[in-house]
Amino acid sequence: MKLQNKTRIQFNSSPDRQLKLRIRRILHSAGYAALNAIRIEVHHGEVYLEGIVTSYFMKQMAQVRILSLNEVRKIHNFLIVETAGPQSEIKLITDQAKAIQHHSQPVPRIDRSNRPESVDVCSENI
Repeated sequence: MKLQNKTRIQFNSSPDRQLKLRIRRILHSAGYAALNAIRIEVHHGEVYLEGIVTSYFMKQMAQVRILSLNEVRKIHNFLIVETAGPQSEIKLITDQAKAIQHHSQPVPRIDRSNRPESVDVCSENI
């Protein structure tokens, strides 16, 4: 493709790469900094999550938001919950308050007609 007499390289984006970018956007839109630091890998629709989060709520929030995407076939949730004393308790209370606020908003309907009947979720505590 030529643009202003310069050749432009077209990258063929794989479905896994596109899904990874959609997952990154959906986690970012949640508004929690901890979810932005998660390492995401996608292979044939299977999502692998790695990293450290501050609460089990954050671990579950990442998983639930990703499951809203039809292309996700399975989630391998290897997120580690790391709490560091009283400050983490304050963070947990703040996260829970945000979750209550988040859940009070209307949930958009998702078309699941093309999604497999069952989606596997793997979660391992390390």
